[in-house]
Amino acid sequence: MGKLNDSTIVNSINNEYVLLIDSNGLPVRISKNNLAEAIRSVMNEATENNKGLKSPTDVKLEKRMETTVSRVIYESERTTSISTSLLISLAFFGGGPMALFYMTINRSTNVLKTPTILLNHIGGASAPATPRFKVWSDESTGRFKIILERTQFTPAVNVKIMNTISPSTDNIPLTEVEQSEVDAATYIDVGA
Repeated sequence: MGKLNDSTIVNSINNEYVLLIDSNGLPVRISKNNLAEAIRSVMNEATENNKGLKSPTDVKLEKRMETTVSRVIYESERTTSISTSLLISLAFFGGGPMALFYMTINRSTNVLKTPTILLNHIGGASAPATPRFKVWSDESTGRFKIILERTQFTPAVNVKIMNTISPSTDNIPLTEVEQSEVDAATYIDVGA
């Protein structure tokens, strides 16, 4: 067997198993999934000072996708207080003009009405002439959804929770929304 620096360098694993050398110099096989879990179990989470893996909390607080349907970008079913802010980058499919928005969502404990939502266009291309963001709510339960409405173009959207008082429960679903909810939702005004 050659030296490590004589080995072929690969950028992807196309086989189900990876061949490794154990501490005694003997070859061992490990599945790709088990290799990933083994690395995850010994590698620290990334911090400001250390390289590492992204924490599971950070992963659920940010999502990006291209979409051909309307999507839920944030939702809540809880009656506890809500204070969350989102950073939203919106672009037309294929690298068209991009716009950057900042949204704050606030509601007090045990209030079931639609939360107070402020949406500001903070940079990039001009805000789309057609409103894109809507809010659907059920004021009998307090449940609400903030919707990115797909109109004429296929947008690419990147949403990140910037700050929240509920990091363990807040997340960015980007799930498809029923058209009846899109139709029943009201537009959120965009400020400067």
